Amino acid sequence: MNRPIWAIIILIFVSHSCKSNSDTDIIVAKVYDTELHYSAFSYLFENKKLTEADSTVVANEYINNWIEQQILIHQAKGNSKINLTEVEDKAVKYKNSLIIHQYENIYIENNLDTSITENEIIIYYKDHQNDFQLNDYLVKVLYLKIPIDAPDINKIDRWYKLYNKKDSIEVDNYAKTYASNYYFDDENWMYFDDITKEIPLKNINKDKFITRKSKIRLDENNFYYFLNVIDYKLKNTVSPLEFEKENIKQRILNIRIKELREKFKKDNIQKAYDEKSVNIY
Repeated sequence: MNRPIWAIIILIFVSHSCKSNSDTDIIVAKVYDTELHYSAFSYLFENKKLTEADSTVVANEYINNWIEQQILIHQAKGNSKINLTEVEDKAVKYKNSLIIHQYENIYIENNLDTSITENEIIIYYKDHQNDFQLNDYLVKVLYLKIPIDAPDINKIDRWYKLYNKKDSIEVDNYAKTYASNYYFDDENWMYFDDITKEIPLKNINKDKFITRKSKIRLDENNFYYFLNVIDYKLKNTVSPLEFEKENIKQRILNIRIKELREKFKKDNIQKAYDEKSVNIY
């Protein structure tokens, strides 16, 4: 019996909401001799707080995609040029690889040690210096973007140069009130090219501008731009450790994940042989 889509959705929504096993394997569609049962896609509604409207969208999309796919599959199977044995073999291999991959991920999730000590980071950094060569300048900067009608521009023009410790406090207080954009961190490095995305620097000699620790004020598009290059690291030198810490942490985790994948495979294969579960005829 063909049910209208709204009736199918109500059955799905009610059975899912009630968490009942009765009538949950209803036939929701049929194309030629192939039937689609609710059980084939019931996983889409598991552990999800879906409203009836959301369930309708999810089920409707799945059913319509399934129908279109079955029509094309049926027609394709009638083409003698298609090697169904080869296709089925590839499908089995793909399915098996997905199952193994999920099993591996569960194993890794349960066994991965995500804690990384400072000493591990330092050792990795020292052992892989060639991996941390800079392709561009790293800088520490103070950067401000201020509307052209903001007050006391002459004061900020003096403070942003940071001639004394009090200046940074004055800049911070001013920026919180008037700045459209503001960045100042004398502890962490950033790529100089990231700064050029924020400030309209034109016709500068990049090498000289940075190595001279330039301080510049620009007036463009109704904004004042202030930039103070506080410190720098030369390109083609080794990137500083503090800049690479998060990168190194991820590298160490990737190594651990790779080792766990290898252990997972080795242990499971060895277990099968130890249990005499492998027979070659």
